[in-house]
Amino acid sequence: MDSVSNNQDALPLHELQIAPQWARSAAKSYENHSGEDGDRKSERRGRDRDRQPRKEFPPQRAAGRPPRRDDRRGPSAMQRSQYRPQQPDRPQQPVVAAIEVSFLPEEKGLAAMIETMKQSRRAYALFDVAKLILNKPERHLVKLAREPAADGARGSLFLATSSGSPFLSQEEALRFIFRRQGDKVFKETKKPIDPPKGNFAFVNRCGITGEWLGPPNYHEYQSRLVRHHQQRLRYLPFEEFKARIQTVKDSEAVKAWIESRSFVTEYECLLDTESKVFSSRSELEKHIVENHLDQLVTTATELIISGPESRQVEHSGILEAIRLAWQAERRFPLKTANQLSEQLRKEGFHFFKHNKGITCISHIKPKRFEATEGLTEHIRKLVTFLRANPYCTRKQVFEHFVPSPVTEGAPAAAQPGTASTEEEHLLADLHWLIQDGYVVEFSDGRLWALDDKPAPKPPTPAPASQETTAPPVPGDAGGVPDATQSQAQPASETSPVPASPSTSQETQV
Repeated sequence: MDSVSNNQDALPLHELQIAPQWARSAAKSYENHSGEDGDRKSERRGRDRDRQPRKEFPPQRAAGRPPRRDDRRGPSAMQRSQYRPQQPDRPQQPVVAAIEVSFLPEEKGLAAMIETMKQSRRAYALFDVAKLILNKPERHLVKLAREPAADGARGSLFLATSSGSPFLSQEEALRFIFRRQGDKVFKETKKPIDPPKGNFAFVNRCGITGEWLGPPNYHEYQSRLVRHHQQRLRYLPFEEFKARIQTVKDSEAVKAWIESRSFVTEYECLLDTESKVFSSRSELEKHIVENHLDQLVTTATELIISGPESRQVEHSGILEAIRLAWQAERRFPLKTANQLSEQLRKEGFHFFKHNKGITCISHIKPKRFEATEGLTEHIRKLVTFLRANPYCTRKQVFEHFVPSPVTEGAPAAAQPGTASTEEEHLLADLHWLIQDGYVVEFSDGRLWALDDKPAPKPPTPAPASQETTAPPVPGDAGGVPDATQSQAQPASETSPVPASPSTSQETQV
């Protein structure tokens, strides 16, 4: 494996800066604003109003003249419709398919991310890592399954193997294959034949599909009518189909129909080992379904497709379900984090709670000093400073411990190399504390040193019984215990005890 620095699939640490762009950019200052711009804008608006032509009002009606009948009734319906704003056509929302969607980390990309986190020796919020996987479709897989029925059984999903697109029924998958990917399944060949002969004055056309049906005096007209209805418009009653047939009295239309009947189309299945020709499309499709269905459609209760394929799903209901599930996980990626935590534990990562219950992961197990008496003076001072200043950065640590290279009142050449030596010692001590787990360095560079003693758990109250329960003292605010008895040590917000991310609700850093 190449080095992580050269691996394009490595964890993009800059994406962990989850603040929006407007929050990271410098805000515009209006401290010294004099307000002249607003005055100038008001003046320009006034000049523009003066230059606009005044509206001409209609002439006054002559005195004593009664109003016309149209004036009393008001504007007509046609006049009202002219001034009525046209409402834009609202696009129809696709029906969301009843399926369950979950996102799994892609193995190759996850391996590179794990290797990067191991070498960085930093701690990461589990939800931030889950969002990194959701950010791009190349980093995750999508698992689809139908919602369980009342008895817990799940229906089947159907996958078009040539495209990797899922469908809810076998008919939908086959229809997509025959219409969109027919060149991979069969081949069409047009064979010339003798054109129909006769005196044709007009020709009929299907008013729904637009296909030519032929003149009624043609000997194959009735069979052509029935075949077209069965193949294309089976859902429509036959009498309604006949009522929508159009008659075109045009010589060019008759000529176009005669040319369309001057050849026949033959179909050949490309999946057969031996060539076989079919005279109609329906015979070809029936042959493919009976002999090659398993090569075209895969059936399973659960389907896993890649992230890029999930963005190109042909079924509108499934595509909408995937989109809504992805948006929900981007807001609160609990399901993705649970899937991710199982693989991270296998890689040796440790889980710990931090800052009001946020689950963090690190390849270094957090530890604490039970006592600092046995430490060196430099280590003890550094740990004391980090405990007193939680979430400080390395820059703040160096500003506190490393003095200025030039002492006040002394020449610069009198102390050569003093600051650099102290920086090296401080950096070595800090690296040792981070590597051994006594100091946690988060992905944004903040430092956190665990306290010397864990926060005590509040005592569990004993179950009250009728024999030991004392009645409230009159005048004691309803039996509230004394203030001296209720004082207890507050629980710490940072608990290094490992915890499972699936049993607690996360809050975003």
